[in-house]
Amino acid sequence: MARSSAIRLDICVLADIRKGDVASPSHAASLEAFVAEAYSVGVLPVASPAIASDPYTLDPCYRRLFEDARITRLAPGAAVECSLALGLDARLFAAPMNAACNIKAEHRVVTLERPASFTSLTPRQRELMRSYAEEVLGGSIVWAPNTRISRDALFFAAPHWPTTEKDWVPVVPTHTPRLREATEGARPSVGMARVARARPVLPADWGENEDYDFSSANVMWRLRLAPDAHRPSWPQAAPMQVWPDTEISLADFFAKIDILANADTAAEEPCPIEVLYSLRSGVVPFLEPEYRTVFSGTAIYGRCSELTQRALEFYDNPDLASDLRDGAEDLIATTFSANAAVKWLRLVIGKPRVNSFAPAVHATPNSTALFFSTNGVGLGHLTRQLAIARRLPSRITPVFLSHSKAIDIIGAHGFVAEHLPYHAAYGERKEHWNAALADALETAIAFYRPRAVVFDGNVPFVGLMKAMEASPDAGRVWIRRAFWGSNRDLDALERGEAFDLIVEPGELAWARDDGPTVALRPHTREVPPVTLLDGHELLERSDACERIGLDPDQTNILIALGAGNNIDTSNMIARALAHLHGRSRVGVAVAQWRIAEEALELPPGVARLTEYPFSKFLRAFDFAVAAAGYNTFAEHVKAALPTIWVPNEHAEQDQQILRARFAVAQNLGLLVRHAAPFDLTGSLDRMLQSDAGDEMRAAHEPLRQEYSTNGAVATAQAIASLCETVIVREGQKNETFQVLP
Repeated sequence: MARSSAIRLDICVLADIRKGDVASPSHAASLEAFVAEAYSVGVLPVASPAIASDPYTLDPCYRRLFEDARITRLAPGAAVECSLALGLDARLFAAPMNAACNIKAEHRVVTLERPASFTSLTPRQRELMRSYAEEVLGGSIVWAPNTRISRDALFFAAPHWPTTEKDWVPVVPTHTPRLREATEGARPSVGMARVARARPVLPADWGENEDYDFSSANVMWRLRLAPDAHRPSWPQAAPMQVWPDTEISLADFFAKIDILANADTAAEEPCPIEVLYSLRSGVVPFLEPEYRTVFSGTAIYGRCSELTQRALEFYDNPDLASDLRDGAEDLIATTFSANAAVKWLRLVIGKPRVNSFAPAVHATPNSTALFFSTNGVGLGHLTRQLAIARRLPSRITPVFLSHSKAIDIIGAHGFVAEHLPYHAAYGERKEHWNAALADALETAIAFYRPRAVVFDGNVPFVGLMKAMEASPDAGRVWIRRAFWGSNRDLDALERGEAFDLIVEPGELAWARDDGPTVALRPHTREVPPVTLLDGHELLERSDACERIGLDPDQTNILIALGAGNNIDTSNMIARALAHLHGRSRVGVAVAQWRIAEEALELPPGVARLTEYPFSKFLRAFDFAVAAAGYNTFAEHVKAALPTIWVPNEHAEQDQQILRARFAVAQNLGLLVRHAAPFDLTGSLDRMLQSDAGDEMRAAHEPLRQEYSTNGAVATAQAIASLCETVIVREGQKNETFQVLP
């Protein structure tokens, strides 16, 4: 008898594993409890349009379980045989899943965790949701409310649907509380915080809404917000601290507060994940009275307008505080504990299977990511994509399509690469070219069958948008560099809504950015600066000099002003070479871009650097004269190479001048503009002074932490995760699950 190729598990879980408005930490804690009891668990990640999330950021609790290999990560298309198919949160089935697993299960359960969303649907929409769930899980569904509130909603809206005997009660996430600090000895400290930015901490009219009373100086408020989040104006009558979430962890924040003010309503979110964290941390939650059926004697109950008075009463009654915290410990043990979750599971499916088996080769089959880049006037787009592709896990195969004439560098790294003509290079009309591009991309997608399409460029072409629309199962990623010119390509930014993930590579000078992407930053995934090479991949000085033809014992200068395709760099190069000609113990190399339209004519004695990437040779040089493009700037700063920055200020370029000004302000280099070429000679003379170079190299030291992690790694991880996620899109059929705020 042929052996089945299916993955055999106790539990096959469909879940949104992102940080967002789902209870991912609680879900992960439940699965951790199951694994501890010898149940085998596999998780198929699902990204639903009905669930808001931080820009494709994995929940750290899930990430830890995957990294420790305690649960199996399933990929779209895997065949699974299991005792229980468990859909965590009914909103996963907002629309049909075109690329889920082939599941054969003895039991099928879907949890209901957002009752207001469920009851807001029409009867037909609810039946569609049930139909989608049955289609994916392979049969009839039993519904598991997470609280009595959710059960009441299910009985109200769909009394004929079968339900579990007991509620699927969330588990308090794995969490080590910090020692509580002596905060404000004379007054209670009330805090507001969220586990994810997709869950707004404050309403837009916070501080102005008459339902809130912030007039008392006897209560200290502490808020943990995203740096760009809406926040109250200053001054407020009540003393207030606003902590950026980048500067303090949730655990450390809870150590600073006595009371958590919850921003949810019981109908929308009957068991907020932040409240579970607060109970574990010894922080007493302040909740609306409707929550009493869920949290009983562990919280202070009242309306928003009553919070200040209730907080003062709580503070004046130490016995009450002690009773509430004792009640929290009891409630966690009896209701929100791992043991309670395991009891629920045993009631549904019994004990673990004997000799269950989940071969990794079947759980996460190999997949492909298609990298598509525009041409540009340099190699920035292609180089960033190559940096990311090199760091993908081996199970993800990158393939490249590019308009760049330097596409051969991709093949040299061992990746499949194809060149597509660009309309500007061939004089073709845009509309005709976009139609041909859409056909070419659709053909490539049909051939390579990528799980993600990764675009790097300023403008997502119409042809690209059409090809992505025709391939809804593939994830969509835009690597979008910042520092756009003012009012540039605003229509292109609107196309960002079609992407599942927008990655913004880090910029040291980010605070100086005043372009149109700044307002959209909260909707992007910010990563550290992206560079092609890590420090250990750079040649040592002697080897680099030997390859270039320079003397390592002399002062060596790199001139790298770009390809010169949209700005004339020949005058600046000639001026530099003339000023350095005949200098004793000085060597010069000029970088020659592969896509340069005209070859440079160099005088005798000047080396020509043509080998890609230039960054591999940076240790050969004592300083440089260079354009302030993204890659060059990041590479030179990472290598602590003092540089005379000559920004390309053509209207179609990014705002390189802002990077150059930042470098000058930080004493990392000097600034010379193409409009003021006479400044170059004085800058060269200053750089040739050894003291100036030493000071600039020392000034780079405080910035090394910014480059301790290459942003290409985080981006590759996000793309790999997206490749192994079922993408559910609105509009695949006419009906979708309603998203509530």
